[in-house]
Amino acid sequence: MDELTMLGTALAGPEPSTDTVDRSRHRLQNTMRGGPVKPRRGKRWIAAGVGLTAAAAAAAVVVSDLSAPDAKKEPVLSGRQVMLAAATTAESKPASSGTYWHTKLNLTMGKVTHVSETWTRRDGATWLSAAPGLVSRVEKRPVMQLSDLDFTGVQRLPTDPDRLKAALLKSVTVPAARENPQLFTVNLLQSVLSEAPAPPKVRAAAYRALAAMPHIDNLGRTAGGYRLKISYMDDTGTHVDGTETIVVDPKSTQLRVEGWAGFGGGGVPVGPSQRTSGWTNTLPGRIVPWSKQIPYIEKENKQLKAQNH
Repeated sequence: MDELTMLGTALAGPEPSTDTVDRSRHRLQNTMRGGPVKPRRGKRWIAAGVGLTAAAAAAAVVVSDLSAPDAKKEPVLSGRQVMLAAATTAESKPASSGTYWHTKLNLTMGKVTHVSETWTRRDGATWLSAAPGLVSRVEKRPVMQLSDLDFTGVQRLPTDPDRLKAALLKSVTVPAARENPQLFTVNLLQSVLSEAPAPPKVRAAAYRALAAMPHIDNLGRTAGGYRLKISYMDDTGTHVDGTETIVVDPKSTQLRVEGWAGFGGGGVPVGPSQRTSGWTNTLPGRIVPWSKQIPYIEKENKQLKAQNH
């Protein structure tokens, strides 16, 4: 059995089973896959986006006037200015390298916390860990969820913001992207910053593309940077369908997704989540066949089902 199917809600495969999805993906995941969303008054929910990007690992680079210890002297920045400052930092950073591109996801689903890691070589060879201390060689896969981009494809992405958005949408493997291009575009741009081995100029373009969004507000300082709110408008541009809260650090260019609100009613939220990425030269853990990790994943899925009933 394919490992993505086994992971179900934990790793957001392209066709997860209804048993493992159940309530833990809720309204937002249905929206991302083109499923029906029935708005419901009263309850509003916040859910960290599974596969909607979380954090990009990068070395800290000082941005003048953005890290002044005296808060009274710190300039008041708009959400757009925070993004542009992160773009300037990203563009000035040297390209990094290593043997494996490593990503790590920490995802909280109710009382279950799932941790998974991947290591990908430039030739596409991939290793996956979904059970603590165990690492398995798996089939080659794209380096960005919801996209068909491999390592080479990411390196060739445009460095112009508009061309980058077009290229990312073209790479999407989910038909629902045609119905909600705005949501998918933001998701993919954040994926460039959180999980892809993108060159510095591509990362800068992703931040500049995000900065061009018309409805983005700076909610102020928080741990790890500035908390920004992105509002998603309806087709008429007169009503907010939902909002996303992210945290951006202009000094380190780290980005993490805190959660989503709106998009209909819902039950127990999925989240929070955090994703980090960067180069490494080692494969930590014990190398085992994928079958050795399946019992741990099955146990995790049973816990998810139990808490959702």
